Amino acid sequence: MNSDRQDRFSTFLWRLLITSSFILLLCANVSAQITASGAISGTVKDKNQAAIANATVTITNKSTGRSRTAQTNDGGEYRVDLLPAGKYDIKIAATGFGDVAVENSEVLVGKTNNFDFTMEPGVQTASVTVTAGEAELVSREKTDVSLNITPRDVEDLPLNGRDLGNLAYLAPGAKPVDSYDPTKRRVSVFGINGSSGRNVNVTVNGIDNKDNTVGGPVMQFPLESIQEFVISTARFSAVNGRSEGAAVNVVTKSGSSDYHGAVFYFLRDKKLNASEVSPSNQSIETKPPFNRKQWGGSISGPLHLPRFGEGGPTHYKNNDTFFFFALERQNEATSIPVASDAFAQLLLVQPLGARPATVLPTPYKDWRINARIDHTFNAKHSMFVSYNDQSNNGLNDQATQRVDLTQGNFTTNRLILGNLSVNSSLSSNVVNAFTAGYQYWVNLIDSEEKTETVTFPTGIQFGTNVNVPQQSYQIKYQFKDDLSINKGNHTFRTGIDYLWEPKLGGFFEFNPTLEIDFVSLPSQILQLPQGFSTPGLVGGMTATAGDPYFNLPGGAKMLGLYFQDDWKARPNLTFNLGLRWDKDFNLIGTEAQGQSRTYLALKAINHPAAASLPKDDSLDFSPRVGFAWDIGSRGKHILRGGYGLYYGQTFLNIPLFMIQQINPTIFVSVFSIASGDLVPGTGIRLSNWRFGIDPLPTIPPPPTQLPDNSTGRIMDPDYQNPLTQQWNAGYAWNFNSYSVLEVEYTHILGLHESKTVNINPTLAMFLNSAGQEITSRPLTAALAAAHQPILGRIDLEQSSGRSRYDGMNISYRRRLHQKVSMNATYTLSQALAYNGNSAAFRNRAWDPFNMFAGFELGPTPNDSRHRFSMGSVVNLPGGFQVAPIMQWESARPYTAGYGGAVDILGVGGGRGTSHVVVFNDRPDDLTATLTAFGDPGASNTNRQKYRNCLRSGQCTHAAFDNLRGQPFFQLDARVTKNFKIRERANLQAIFQVFDLTNRANFGNNFVNDIRLSTFGTPSNFITPSGVTVPHSLSAEFGIRFTF
Repeated sequence: MNSDRQDRFSTFLWRLLITSSFILLLCANVSAQITASGAISGTVKDKNQAAIANATVTITNKSTGRSRTAQTNDGGEYRVDLLPAGKYDIKIAATGFGDVAVENSEVLVGKTNNFDFTMEPGVQTASVTVTAGEAELVSREKTDVSLNITPRDVEDLPLNGRDLGNLAYLAPGAKPVDSYDPTKRRVSVFGINGSSGRNVNVTVNGIDNKDNTVGGPVMQFPLESIQEFVISTARFSAVNGRSEGAAVNVVTKSGSSDYHGAVFYFLRDKKLNASEVSPSNQSIETKPPFNRKQWGGSISGPLHLPRFGEGGPTHYKNNDTFFFFALERQNEATSIPVASDAFAQLLLVQPLGARPATVLPTPYKDWRINARIDHTFNAKHSMFVSYNDQSNNGLNDQATQRVDLTQGNFTTNRLILGNLSVNSSLSSNVVNAFTAGYQYWVNLIDSEEKTETVTFPTGIQFGTNVNVPQQSYQIKYQFKDDLSINKGNHTFRTGIDYLWEPKLGGFFEFNPTLEIDFVSLPSQILQLPQGFSTPGLVGGMTATAGDPYFNLPGGAKMLGLYFQDDWKARPNLTFNLGLRWDKDFNLIGTEAQGQSRTYLALKAINHPAAASLPKDDSLDFSPRVGFAWDIGSRGKHILRGGYGLYYGQTFLNIPLFMIQQINPTIFVSVFSIASGDLVPGTGIRLSNWRFGIDPLPTIPPPPTQLPDNSTGRIMDPDYQNPLTQQWNAGYAWNFNSYSVLEVEYTHILGLHESKTVNINPTLAMFLNSAGQEITSRPLTAALAAAHQPILGRIDLEQSSGRSRYDGMNISYRRRLHQKVSMNATYTLSQALAYNGNSAAFRNRAWDPFNMFAGFELGPTPNDSRHRFSMGSVVNLPGGFQVAPIMQWESARPYTAGYGGAVDILGVGGGRGTSHVVVFNDRPDDLTATLTAFGDPGASNTNRQKYRNCLRSGQCTHAAFDNLRGQPFFQLDARVTKNFKIRERANLQAIFQVFDLTNRANFGNNFVNDIRLSTFGTPSNFITPSGVTVPHSLSAEFGIRFTF
């Protein structure tokens, strides 16, 4: 462990111990986190089915030997809550009856195992045994839509990159989606119910593992440290908050009374990979360099603490303290193949500074550490502390297949997540839970190249990458306390969740160097007599300056309170009645926004957007109700359903970019010139400027006020957190001892979602009194009269977005029987939104004057009508095991348009997805107007023809996401050979194949510009920014030794 890691670890421990000690003085006995636990309940009756009251129920953890006791009530009912995930023995004792017992009942996170007992009079002991290592197939009290990923799943199923997020794809409504932020490219990002994946809230041992800036998870963990997790895709309880989408609760492993360990090594190499095709030309195949090594292990067992003093043993020998430690290392030498046409063009510009290569190296190195200590004080009180550390670095993760080595970058990450949980059973019916947590995260993406960026058509570039440098950081403290009380037929739960982020922010300095945009390809330019010095070849120049930092002054705080009553109205009928309240403090930086230059400019002209400042949500009350009816009281037929209101969180990228405009100098594009403009500092118009001969432009100093024509940013005074209303109704049929079939309908209505609207567009769609198009913006005159900067586009962040999801899930689950287990789900669904994803960031309308027009509504980009997923484990003779994961879904949609650069409505920048203009009498003929009016990108005269048709009512826009791409199919498989070594040791030889059918999945990444001959053909892979969905068949060998 290096000095930096030691310092971080020491700081973490001291902060955690000091803050936790203070809280413990205020809170009496405390316990393990409720979101990382399960429960056991049931009834005890005699042979005549009369209730047995005051029977003693003893539940013992098989790993630690720790026991909990409870008494049955007058109705013979018992319940033990807040049990850490694991295996338990259950023993029932009552005066005048023989004891009964159940062994090896597996408790999963968020689930309640039901065991009903019938006791016989007498003194003999009866024994009932549940198959070792398996949990109850169907919960009689479950009301949500969720899937438990068991320890068997984590160990046996194929996982690309050993990322547990791969298993989330098996959950109803979940699917792989593209990375939505540079910090998420190494994470298995998944979206739920047609969303982008930002609204997934992940907790680890009850503590947030969440990126408050852009959404989604932050940290990855050693796979060896994961006990299990549960993903709730809809209708989760009031215990979980700050997510209007999915809740994922992960539990890490603890030690036990015996020593256990594991060592593993996995190797993937180019020789085991198939060639991957070029999406734009599938006749071209490449096999870029690839080598990845992953190794590590774990060790756990009793921790015998040293004993000080004279005489006696040197260590305490009791089994009160256990430890677990896991480490994982990844060393990857991978690369991105450069498109052949781009490489050929870049070769021609080597004299200008380009460094072309056929492949761009993308090496990546990652360390993951997990350490956990559990200690039992006595029969009622215990605690555990967990520490997780991840650090990684990589190169060129911002590069594309059309750039050179000068476009490279480096990325570094440092992440820490830890918690202290102390367990207490206040009585047989009262359990309290407290957890203190700490999160630290710093991400930096930068480049050592600081030269001019030179671009050519089709995305070919060299020079400094325009997306660097950028940084994100957050420090977070969290304190949670949960109380569970069993009283009669009720289980009351109440709790508090307090989160404090003293440091949150970063910077984004796009276009850090001068950008020079050529209008022709190098091969075309070199045919001209003057070559690159030909006047008019440079069509644009852009430069930025200013302070790019955005920090949330004073940090942010979030408070959540909840109450839930699980009411067993009848032995076979359970109601969940919950209410949650969430309150934000300075989460959107209201006071800081009051100093924003855009806010001050609009306030000077009395614009409604600056009538007041936005305020943090204070009235986020979330009622949640559900029911579960065990028809016939035998656990065979379960009917369930419910309704809930769920509030999410405002992505902090929204207020932080406004707060960026309070800095002493403002980070903006100090100029962005086109053909007829003067090149700053030269007196030469760009149309006459000669590359390599005339002087480069003079970049102005950072401005202290917003320059004219710059972009304004402001939040709506009525901005609110996003929310969803969720309904579900389902039926589960446990038709034999090892299989269950479930049918579930889910309806989700999304409200107050993020929407970005340009409130100062150019008014070309409107005519003046002379019948000419208006070329000005609506706020120009008012800003000039108030002596304010003449702003160009003004982005108003509103919470006016809407979405809707309807889905039917049919799931089949089979526990291991006759050597086969299976988890399969088919989903029939429809996800709709206005010109974007649900739960998205900055969805923009195509038409800012009518953002809820009919053509704006369509399937979300991640919508697929049909989806099927299946994971299975098959045990074969000779110690062999085969485990496949299969995913299939129908095609996702995309929108026919004219490319992002064509401003067909004449509104200026800040447009949403481009829509084709069609004749009203031929709405399905996408090219009719192109034939009639010409290429809208060729001239404004052509664009006026389109606008005239729209104004006359003879034309309209084609609908959002009106076309479909390619169906998705992926089959992964794992083959394992087990070599048993004595009683406790096992050696596994593992072979894994990902994308076994070698299918190139392009999803909805198709050329959508109808002007191009390649329209309707693939342009990229389904998740082009991520690394966990393979582009072609890839395989790896591994070994794993356990004891």
